[in-house]
Amino acid sequence: MALYHPKKRLTKGLSFSLQELQLELDRFTTDNEYEAHTMVREANEKQAAAEKALRESQMKVDVLTAEVAALKTLVLTSTPSSPNPHLHPQIGNGKDEPGVVLFKKHRRSPSHFNLKYGRENSPPDSPVKEVVHITSEIESKDGLEVDPVIHKEFLAWRQKPVLEKRDPFIQRIYEEDIGLCLNFNNKELSHRVVHAVESGTILVEAVGDKSKAMFPKKCALLEVPRLCFYRMSIGETDDWYNISQICRNRIIAVCDFLNYLKYIEGGLVKSSAHDVYWEIVRLRKNMCLARLGLVLS
Repeated sequence: MALYHPKKRLTKGLSFSLQELQLELDRFTTDNEYEAHTMVREANEKQAAAEKALRESQMKVDVLTAEVAALKTLVLTSTPSSPNPHLHPQIGNGKDEPGVVLFKKHRRSPSHFNLKYGRENSPPDSPVKEVVHITSEIESKDGLEVDPVIHKEFLAWRQKPVLEKRDPFIQRIYEEDIGLCLNFNNKELSHRVVHAVESGTILVEAVGDKSKAMFPKKCALLEVPRLCFYRMSIGETDDWYNISQICRNRIIAVCDFLNYLKYIEGGLVKSSAHDVYWEIVRLRKNMCLARLGLVLS
């Protein structure tokens, strides 16, 4: 007959309970560690996104502040006795006056003025009283001939300025100028550059003060050996792409043109249709020059 040993039975029960307790403790610790790691990762991701959004917002505020200050300066400095040549292009010899530089106080890096229309001495027309100047007769300028088809499309667009590609005037410019100017060997990156230019998220700036031997020697857009004194960011990630001088000029020429159209769309340009047309022609000419590697006008 087996004897009953209550102490031995109690010992086995306690051992089993301790094993269960240890398993529960291990499971609880593992769950807590996983949850803690998840929370830390999510917090880091949110912090990085918030910091990036803050930098982008601050940059937009700085640019808009500089534009407003520049436009106010143009208006306030124009008086009957001393008219501002940018507000009255018919006065003077047509040359840029020394010392009149748009966004001069805001030029902290090349990216702040490279991508804005009027980065040097060519600010947009100030909102002065518009002169109705649309007639059936096409006017020429300095003996140059006007394409009647393009001029007709421009006048129709000028009545309701939009940046939609289905508009005949905008579609023509994309086909004849913008599309060709932003067509690089790296097709995938070129497509992203077009989107960044249209959305205004592209940045272009000088690489820095280094010896020429230290500069990158392959252009990300052309995919050929070139000294790259500039780099660009397209706003999708924090990555920067090294680009050559000709690529920088082509991007800048397109940004100048699109920014001028945005000024028109926003009602900031109040000049006559005749003057606006010839300014658009000048900016289209710059896109052609940039594409050929020539000096911009």
